Amino acid sequence: MRARESDADATGCHWRGLRTDAARNRDRILAVAQELFGEQGPKASLDEIARRAGIGNATLYRHFPGRHALLAAALERIVVTGADAAEEAAAREDDPFAALSSFAQAIARARLAALCCVSDELTKEWQGLAQQRERLVHAAQRLLSRAQQAQQIRADISLEEFMGVVIQLSRPLPGTSWSATDQFSPRILQVYLDGLYVEN
Repeated sequence: MRARESDADATGCHWRGLRTDAARNRDRILAVAQELFGEQGPKASLDEIARRAGIGNATLYRHFPGRHALLAAALERIVVTGADAAEEAAAREDDPFAALSSFAQAIARARLAALCCVSDELTKEWQGLAQQRERLVHAAQRLLSRAQQAQQIRADISLEEFMGVVIQLSRPLPGTSWSATDQFSPRILQVYLDGLYVEN
């Protein structure tokens, strides 16, 4: 079952049925957490996350009892968005290269690069995140394989190489913000994708 269809997130906290204002606060917290964890790493200030989300610290801790819970939920939200983007691109785009390109741009917007802030060992502790990550990898591999079978993409590119470059190209440079990165990463990503394209 997809996380967005579940009654619980990666922290085990049940959130379906939250009042509208509480659900809105939770979404704001996670959106800000995604950005700050991606920019500053897993030790980003929880006080700053609350401040940028426009809520008090008590509200943050009502939703997420600590850093570990917030980090797990924020990263799972990112991975679910990426997996959804891969599946939606495959269903929407008939052209394999267009589907792969659409997916790459979508995961850049989804802040998938924030996953770089935590180690693989740590993410393995979070069952929900591990399950969604597997779904993302499977869906992304299907997109890449489809483009390679259509002879639109170089056959010697692995999924790990493809995703690694996409993530690095959409990751904020030290001292820069996501908003600054958003201004130039779409074009840089497209240049990379065009470089992989094989003219038939």
